[in-house]
Amino acid sequence: MTTYYGLYGQKVQYLASDPTDVQIGQVWYNSTSATLKVRNATTVGAWATGGNLGTKVYGNAMAGTQTAALSFGGTPYPPPSTTRSEKYDGTSWTATNAMNTARYYLGGFGTQTAALGVGGYLTPGGKTAATESWNGTSWTSNPTGLNTARFNIQGSGTQTAGIVAGGDIFPPAPAPRTSGAVELYDGTSWTSTTSLNTARRNNGQVGPSTSALVFGGFIDFTPTSISTATESWNGTSWTTVASLPQAKWNLGSAGTQTAALGFGGSVTSAGGPPNNSTISWNGSAWSVLPATLATTRQSIKGAGTQSAAIGAGGYVTPGTTTATEEFTGAGAAQTQTVTVS
Repeated sequence: MTTYYGLYGQKVQYLASDPTDVQIGQVWYNSTSATLKVRNATTVGAWATGGNLGTKVYGNAMAGTQTAALSFGGTPYPPPSTTRSEKYDGTSWTATNAMNTARYYLGGFGTQTAALGVGGYLTPGGKTAATESWNGTSWTSNPTGLNTARFNIQGSGTQTAGIVAGGDIFPPAPAPRTSGAVELYDGTSWTSTTSLNTARRNNGQVGPSTSALVFGGFIDFTPTSISTATESWNGTSWTTVASLPQAKWNLGSAGTQTAALGFGGSVTSAGGPPNNSTISWNGSAWSVLPATLATTRQSIKGAGTQSAAIGAGGYVTPGTTTATEEFTGAGAAQTQTVTVS
């Protein structure tokens, strides 16, 4: 009879707690919980419930990773907007020092200790170009804001090398109120660069300032007001690549130009009902994953990677939520309990 020792050349370890340096395929017995465990890889990915935000919010910005995230700005329902910031440690959120300018529908990117918040909507005051940087302890207003004030935006990159693409420039009215403007941040100031091929707002966006990916979003009120367009950035120009499998806007996003995730949002125009689907990008094509958010919502922001993403807050029907969900993606390592029945 084939044994685990015969296959792998090692015995099943008998441990009081789960090991920290564990490899895929490793099996051990946890004597404290009296369970046999194995480290394996997921096949399709799944969402799990995380710790709730300290306050209900939507239109907030996110930065960081699944285990070290930062949420800032946003608004309860209804507005005004908030300056509130919260840190996530992989289990729970803790309120930290607030932003200087209250706003929602802002862009955000970076890490939990070095983030950037940009643009957004003031109540009162409308769209803003204001930029603030976070050093892990406090926010500092940058004297140089966006060249094009806007809200309903997403950003990506690092605190010293960021990119913002698209957004809402209302007012002025009438339409168009959607912008294709793209700006790069060097840690000090913003520089306008090549515009998107498809102007949009409330889109998904991932990746560094030299290789970003923009997808979905809302175009001005036209017969096809939600975009399926995906655009790839090479540091100089935008190239339209494979379309989304479903038109989607107001969605959360995480990942890179070659491995992205989009989740939640809305698939109908003019403030339609929230959606809970998850879409995945492999660098050349999109697919709809079987994994769905437990809390259906739009105006959600995300952070992290394709295989380890986090989404928090958002707009439900009606009102806002504190719900946080964590995605463990296809191929990501996970520890499972072995059961015999």
